[in-house]
Amino acid sequence: MIGIIDTSSLLAIVRYYLSIKDEAKLLRFLEFKFRYGELILLSSIHGEASKTQKGIILSRMTFLNDKELLTNDTEMLPPAPKKFSNQLDNNFSIPLQKKRLTEELYAQQKEAYMQTGDVKMILYALNNKSLKPIIITEETPQSNDGKLFKKLPVICDFLEIDHISISEWLSSNGVKLSWTHP
Repeated sequence: MIGIIDTSSLLAIVRYYLSIKDEAKLLRFLEFKFRYGELILLSSIHGEASKTQKGIILSRMTFLNDKELLTNDTEMLPPAPKKFSNQLDNNFSIPLQKKRLTEELYAQQKEAYMQTGDVKMILYALNNKSLKPIIITEETPQSNDGKLFKKLPVICDFLEIDHISISEWLSSNGVKLSWTHP
């Protein structure tokens, strides 16, 4: 099983989990998982991380800047492109939001969405089913942001791609977290 981690999970690690007593130990553990291919960092997620909160993720987890850890996703395509395109149109878009757009504007937003880290993680999982991929995300299924496409966990459920939160992934890997109280 390999974990494909998203930007929200990396940010959660920096915000909440690095405040634990053994920050260096957790960072070494995570670096080990990335270096041995048990955690995947897609190039699109790295790009998002560099722009999130002034790059705090990459400044706190400096090993993520090692180009050898990045999986290039720029040319990644769905295993069945036409089917995936139809699923985006009919299953993954939010009808009310879609109706508000012209056909041309919808096509532009769909193309932009295809370049996001969320879609690249889905495509990586679909193209690597033999590796038993699991998407690590802090997103919830509830849609409350007015976006055109459904949330990552909803799409994962539809496509039968496993997903868990970073705390669940850490626990499943034997990491016990304890915070110190000042």
